[in-house]
Amino acid sequence: MPSKFQQPTVMLHGWGADSQIWGSFKQSLQNYAEVYTLDLPGFGDSPTLNDYSRASLLRWMADSLPSQCNLVGLSLGGMLCRAFAAEHPKRVVSLITISSNLQFVATEQYPHAMSGDSFNEFMTSWTQDSQACLKRFASLQAQGDAQQRQLIRTLRGIESKIDPTAGKQLLALLGDLDNRSSMAQIHCPSLAIFGQADSLVPVNAKSQIPDSVIIQGAGHLPHLTAGDDVVLAISQFFESQRYRLDKQKVADSFGRAAERYDVAAQLQHRTGEQLLDSITLTDCPKSIVDLGCGTGYHSIQLQTRFSNSQVIGVDISPGMLAYAKTRYPACQWLCSDAENLQLARGSQDLIFSNFTLQWCDDLSRLAAEIYRVLAINGQLYIVVPGPQTLAELRAAWLEVDDGVHVNRFASLEQWQTAFFEAGFKTVNLQSTPEVEYHQSVRELLLELKNIGAHNNNAGKASHLTGKRQLKALYNAYEKFRLPDGTLPASWEIISGCVVKHQ
Repeated sequence: MPSKFQQPTVMLHGWGADSQIWGSFKQSLQNYAEVYTLDLPGFGDSPTLNDYSRASLLRWMADSLPSQCNLVGLSLGGMLCRAFAAEHPKRVVSLITISSNLQFVATEQYPHAMSGDSFNEFMTSWTQDSQACLKRFASLQAQGDAQQRQLIRTLRGIESKIDPTAGKQLLALLGDLDNRSSMAQIHCPSLAIFGQADSLVPVNAKSQIPDSVIIQGAGHLPHLTAGDDVVLAISQFFESQRYRLDKQKVADSFGRAAERYDVAAQLQHRTGEQLLDSITLTDCPKSIVDLGCGTGYHSIQLQTRFSNSQVIGVDISPGMLAYAKTRYPACQWLCSDAENLQLARGSQDLIFSNFTLQWCDDLSRLAAEIYRVLAINGQLYIVVPGPQTLAELRAAWLEVDDGVHVNRFASLEQWQTAFFEAGFKTVNLQSTPEVEYHQSVRELLLELKNIGAHNNNAGKASHLTGKRQLKALYNAYEKFRLPDGTLPASWEIISGCVVKHQ
């Protein structure tokens, strides 16, 4: 059974049904998270509210939800979850929406939604005959789905409890909600799931919402007719969050390691010097960035080789930069995230990056940012570890528990794809295996700690590794011991050059 996400997951249904609309989908997700359902006010057993405004619903959510949770929202529920994540960012660990638009009703500025006339007609039908309205809504939710007839029967067999006034007020809220301004305020990991044949939320809405997945052959309720596909998308999303890097922890970790880094980072220094030797330029670059400069070890080498160039050492760790400034005052220094560089468009002729870019979560965003900063004919020289790095340590930990103990690294193919999609035409990267040898697992772990490269994933267990776990790890690693008595630690080195052409 896969390991569960650490925080609870709360599911919020849409208009027209209470939490029964989730069906067996809740049980399917239980393998990946501790799942709870929440009924909207006036639906199911949830008491009604006097005020059904957006502000009132968000206050209700604030009172009803755990202090921290993952949110899964269906249609209207998804729109409310989006608004809540924007206003309460510290309480939402991750956000998943299913068949949820930024606006349910189309406007001139946002056409990817239901027409205003159709929605007004629907509002009228609720007032005239709520039961007939719900039957029509069931048909609309099933329309276009590959299992349309069976889904309609399923929906009409659900006897949801809906207060008539609550139904009318929440329907009106559905027509008024606008999530467009909320999007820029949502910083938690997010996933938007759409049915390819949804008649209520056009699949074109995907173009306005990042990190989206389309469920083929599904209508408005893909979790009921294509549940396996939806569960797979969500489980992969949850798994990616376990390996998501905590950049603040990364920065702090390297800052603490600054004074001992150069002594321990023998492999990193060797690959960096090989990368320096591989640089071939016909003209001296005017501006150079050492991206992820750390202690400045290679920054000063770049400055020495290209004495007429302006070299800027860039790092996310203030501690590393403070140490670099004291050692190499000849260089310039900038504290910045590689995925959001505080450098002008087209301002750099050469970017050098050794064992740094693996600390970025979003390769597409990173590649696009490097493309933006490079001048025409500018070059990126890069070294990063690949997925086979520390394979022995990863395998040994898997025999101990299912926690995230070893950072996960992108493959050569993933790096190539990211650079090509960003607009680079020349991408010359290769993968080379290397092996380091240690006398003990403790020696290996200490080396990783001394270079700040130990586990900084969001999915890392919150408790400290105990003596029993370490003993089990040491025992599991023993199967890799070589006849000469050493323990191997494999590294996959991805390196090469990427060029920005006009």
